[in-house]
Amino acid sequence: MARPPAPHQWNGPQPAPRTLWNLVNANFPQTRFDGIYNPRNIAGTNTPSLHAEGRALDIGLSVDVPIEKTIGDQLFDMFIDLAGDMGLQEIIWNREIWSTQRPVKHPYTGHDPHTGHIHVGFTRDASQTTLMPNSLVVRIGVLRTGLEDIDRMMRNVG
Repeated sequence: MARPPAPHQWNGPQPAPRTLWNLVNANFPQTRFDGIYNPRNIAGTNTPSLHAEGRALDIGLSVDVPIEKTIGDQLFDMFIDLAGDMGLQEIIWNREIWSTQRPVKHPYTGHDPHTGHIHVGFTRDASQTTLMPNSLVVRIGVLRTGLEDIDRMMRNVG
Protein backbone atom coordinates (compact mmCIF):
# COMPACT_ATOMS: atom_id res chain seq x y z
CA MET A 1 0.00 0.00 0.00
CA ALA A 2 1.34 3.43 -0.99
CA ARG A 3 2.09 5.91 1.72
CA PRO A 4 0.38 9.33 1.51
CA PRO A 5 2.77 12.16 0.65
CA ALA A 6 4.38 13.90 3.58
CA PRO A 7 2.97 17.35 4.37
CA HIS A 8 4.95 20.14 2.76
CA GLN A 9 7.53 21.83 4.93
CA TRP A 10 7.18 25.62 4.90
CA ASN A 11 9.98 26.21 7.42
CA GLY A 12 12.79 27.02 5.01
CA PRO A 13 13.61 28.55 1.64
CA GLN A 14 11.38 27.28 -1.17
CA PRO A 15 12.73 26.36 -4.62
CA ALA A 16 11.42 29.28 -6.73
CA PRO A 17 12.91 32.10 -4.63
CA ARG A 18 16.26 30.27 -4.60
CA THR A 19 16.11 29.79 -8.38
CA LEU A 20 15.19 33.44 -8.96
CA TRP A 21 18.06 34.58 -6.73
CA ASN A 22 20.55 32.46 -8.67
CA LEU A 23 19.31 33.88 -11.98
CA VAL A 24 19.30 37.51 -10.85
CA ASN A 25 22.66 37.40 -9.06
CA ALA A 26 24.38 35.59 -11.94
CA ASN A 27 23.36 38.45 -14.23
CA PHE A 28 23.66 41.36 -11.80
CA PRO A 29 26.55 40.68 -9.41
CA GLN A 30 25.96 44.03 -7.68
CA THR A 31 22.82 42.55 -6.11
CA ARG A 32 22.96 41.40 -2.50
CA PHE A 33 21.17 38.43 -0.99
CA ASP A 34 18.87 39.88 1.67
CA GLY A 35 17.10 36.64 2.48
CA ILE A 36 14.31 34.21 1.74
CA TYR A 37 13.25 32.42 4.91
CA ASN A 38 12.58 34.41 8.07
CA PRO A 39 9.90 33.16 10.51
CA ARG A 40 8.29 36.50 11.31
CA ASN A 41 5.14 38.53 10.91
CA ILE A 42 4.69 41.50 8.61
CA ALA A 43 6.07 44.43 10.61
CA GLY A 44 3.44 45.93 12.90
CA THR A 45 0.92 43.10 12.35
CA ASN A 46 0.04 39.59 13.47
CA THR A 47 0.03 38.38 9.84
CA PRO A 48 2.85 36.02 8.88
CA SER A 49 5.15 37.37 6.17
CA LEU A 50 5.61 35.34 2.98
CA HIS A 51 9.18 35.00 4.28
CA ALA A 52 7.76 32.94 7.17
CA GLU A 53 7.03 30.18 4.61
CA GLY A 54 10.23 30.77 2.63
CA ARG A 55 8.39 31.90 -0.49
CA ALA A 56 9.66 35.49 -0.75
CA LEU A 57 13.03 36.73 -1.91
CA ASP A 58 14.61 40.06 -0.98
CA ILE A 59 17.04 41.24 -3.66
CA GLY A 60 19.40 43.84 -2.20
CA LEU A 61 19.64 46.97 -4.33
CA SER A 62 19.71 50.59 -3.18
CA VAL A 63 17.75 53.49 -4.67
CA ASP A 64 20.67 55.71 -3.54
CA VAL A 65 23.11 54.04 -5.96
CA PRO A 66 22.21 55.06 -9.54
CA ILE A 67 23.03 51.75 -11.29
CA GLU A 68 21.30 49.76 -8.54
CA LYS A 69 18.20 51.96 -8.79
CA THR A 70 18.15 51.45 -12.56
CA ILE A 71 18.41 47.69 -12.14
CA GLY A 72 15.78 47.73 -9.38
CA ASP A 73 13.34 49.82 -11.43
CA GLN A 74 13.76 47.55 -14.44
CA LEU A 75 13.41 44.33 -12.43
CA PHE A 76 10.35 45.69 -10.60
CA ASP A 77 8.58 46.44 -13.89
CA MET A 78 9.74 43.15 -15.40
CA PHE A 79 8.43 41.13 -12.45
CA ILE A 80 5.08 42.94 -12.67
CA ASP A 81 4.84 42.24 -16.42
CA LEU A 82 5.62 38.56 -15.86
CA ALA A 83 3.84 38.08 -12.53
CA GLY A 84 1.26 35.72 -13.99
CA ASP A 85 3.88 33.55 -15.70
CA MET A 86 6.04 33.51 -12.58
CA GLY A 87 3.25 32.96 -10.07
CA LEU A 88 4.02 36.08 -8.08
CA GLN A 89 1.74 37.22 -5.27
CA GLU A 90 3.39 40.55 -4.44
CA ILE A 91 6.31 42.74 -5.43
CA ILE A 92 7.50 45.74 -3.40
CA TRP A 93 10.19 48.27 -4.38
CA ASN A 94 10.93 51.90 -3.61
CA ARG A 95 7.66 52.78 -1.89
CA GLU A 96 5.52 50.99 -4.50
CA ILE A 97 3.70 47.68 -4.43
CA TRP A 98 2.00 45.38 -6.90
CA SER A 99 -0.05 42.42 -5.71
CA THR A 100 -2.62 39.95 -6.96
CA GLN A 101 -5.08 41.65 -4.61
CA ARG A 102 -4.50 45.00 -6.34
CA PRO A 103 -2.76 44.31 -9.67
CA VAL A 104 -1.58 47.82 -10.45
CA LYS A 105 1.45 49.66 -9.04
CA HIS A 106 0.41 51.88 -6.15
CA PRO A 107 2.07 53.57 -3.17
CA TYR A 108 3.37 51.29 -0.44
CA THR A 109 3.13 52.70 3.06
CA GLY A 110 4.34 49.73 5.07
CA HIS A 111 6.91 49.92 7.87
CA ASP A 112 9.89 49.41 5.51
CA PRO A 113 9.78 51.58 2.34
CA HIS A 114 11.78 48.91 0.44
CA THR A 115 14.37 51.39 -0.82
CA GLY A 116 17.20 48.95 -0.07
CA HIS A 117 15.74 45.81 -1.62
CA ILE A 118 13.07 44.41 -3.94
CA HIS A 119 10.67 42.04 -2.23
CA VAL A 120 9.39 39.30 -4.57
CA GLY A 121 6.71 37.02 -3.11
CA PHE A 122 5.52 33.83 -4.80
CA THR A 123 2.19 32.02 -4.42
CA ARG A 124 2.42 28.73 -2.58
CA ASP A 125 2.09 26.67 -5.76
CA ALA A 126 4.56 28.74 -7.78
CA SER A 127 7.09 28.73 -4.94
CA GLN A 128 7.74 25.05 -5.66
CA THR A 129 9.16 25.42 -9.16
CA THR A 130 12.82 25.36 -10.11
CA LEU A 131 12.17 26.70 -13.61
CA MET A 132 11.77 30.37 -14.39
CA PRO A 133 9.81 31.32 -17.53
CA ASN A 134 11.89 31.72 -20.70
CA SER A 135 10.46 35.22 -21.09
CA LEU A 136 12.09 36.21 -17.77
CA VAL A 137 15.43 34.68 -18.68
CA VAL A 138 15.45 36.53 -22.02
CA ARG A 139 14.41 39.88 -20.54
CA ILE A 140 17.06 39.65 -17.80
CA GLY A 141 19.67 38.91 -20.48
CA VAL A 142 18.53 41.89 -22.55
CA LEU A 143 18.66 44.18 -19.51
CA ARG A 144 22.13 42.97 -18.55
CA THR A 145 23.60 43.34 -22.04
CA GLY A 146 21.96 46.76 -22.44
CA LEU A 147 23.55 47.96 -19.22
CA GLU A 148 26.90 46.51 -20.29
CA ASP A 149 26.64 48.36 -23.64
CA ILE A 150 25.87 51.64 -21.87
CA ASP A 151 28.77 51.14 -19.46
CA ARG A 152 31.15 50.39 -22.35
CA MET A 153 29.92 53.46 -24.25
CA MET A 154 30.37 55.72 -21.21
CA ARG A 155 33.94 54.48 -20.67
CA ASN A 156 34.79 55.17 -24.32
CA VAL A 157 33.37 58.70 -24.15
CA GLY A 158 35.51 59.73 -21.19
